[in-house]
Amino acid sequence: MKNSNDKRRMITAAAVIASLVTALSGCAASTPSGENQSVTVWDYYGQSTPLKEALKKFSALHPDVKVNYQAFDYETMQDKFSVAVSSGNAPDLATIDMTWVPGYAANGVLSDLAPLSGGKLNGEDFASQYNAGANQAMTFEGKTVAAMYDFDAYALYYRKDILDQKGIPVPTTWDEMVDASQAMAEDTNNDGKPDKYALQLLPDTFHFDQLLLQNGGSILSEDNTKAAFNSTAGIGAMNYQTRLLKSGGAIYWGNSEGDSSGLAGIKDERIGMFLNGPYMMGILKDGAASQSGKWAVAPSPISKTQGSYLGGTGLAIPANAKNKSGAWELAQFLLLPEQQQLVYTAAGAAPATLAGLAQPALREPDPYFGGQVPFTIFQDAMKTATSFPYVANWSSIDSTLTDASTAVLLGTSSSEKALSDAAKTVDAALSH
Repeated sequence: MKNSNDKRRMITAAAVIASLVTALSGCAASTPSGENQSVTVWDYYGQSTPLKEALKKFSALHPDVKVNYQAFDYETMQDKFSVAVSSGNAPDLATIDMTWVPGYAANGVLSDLAPLSGGKLNGEDFASQYNAGANQAMTFEGKTVAAMYDFDAYALYYRKDILDQKGIPVPTTWDEMVDASQAMAEDTNNDGKPDKYALQLLPDTFHFDQLLLQNGGSILSEDNTKAAFNSTAGIGAMNYQTRLLKSGGAIYWGNSEGDSSGLAGIKDERIGMFLNGPYMMGILKDGAASQSGKWAVAPSPISKTQGSYLGGTGLAIPANAKNKSGAWELAQFLLLPEQQQLVYTAAGAAPATLAGLAQPALREPDPYFGGQVPFTIFQDAMKTATSFPYVANWSSIDSTLTDASTAVLLGTSSSEKALSDAAKTVDAALSH
């Protein structure tokens, strides 16, 4: 689950973590649950959070445990959590964006869940409860630093009614995507730019990374010591985005156009196709209810191979949490299949565990998507998705790549120059 107002912001307080991480050595040890019958939970999920209903059920089953629940908006959570994990005032359990994990894990402020769990999740082998991509995303230097609660991997959302009306086949390759978006989009005011049914193009690392992976590239070298995105694969991925824009089938969606969900453009029909994660199903249903039955989901069109960034929401226990054992017991409850189903029914997002994804509600035809079962598409996308590199200064790398994408899509730099300059900045950051 990613924040729909500004999902692309990363850890702005990474420097705070780095400078205060030594404070952890002086923090009190975790209190066993028998001695501390309270668990403090911080949640960034928003109004549609599944946690509230799940916590009511937990409290009914465990009346002796006081759950102190605090909700924050996405940006506030970033700021508060970054300071809290470094200053000794952390919650026991928190929902955090998986894109935050690289910075936190590399700075040692997240607990290793293995000693707490004994390698088990609700009595079953921990790793067997997730697919390979999720296990990779949750692991840093052999430590399990988060338990994925929901997941995010990209697929293609498209207005099926418009494609059908115009006789356009669903695109499966990059070339077909250019042709389909060009045929679908309309320029109703004849200003040379599409203003109806266009493909949304976001200038961010998330979308560039997907194209980079599909084109056979990677953000960093295998040992995470140097930039690799300035390769032929990276330049090709960036050039592909400009090709989409120049074809007349795509619309640049920056901050001035609205939040990155694109909901404003979806509602007024400027956007007819976009690449995004399963959480957008809930946003569409809540924000564009009148378009029920008109949307469908398909695998992302590819260049050489399928791929996507892998993110979502993780359940994390800070290294300086006061009740780690109590936090883990609560985390296990939240990861039970019936509680995982709430991720979908309450928030419209995708549960991360395999048992959660197998729940009946997620296998039923969805009338909003014309009777399709869209979760199967996202579950397949998750199989080939890859998390961002686990490096301490990931937030600065993300910012650098976002700036490069913005410059190229706005036409102020060529792909080659933007990525070459970005690589120099990233290499310098990685060398420190």
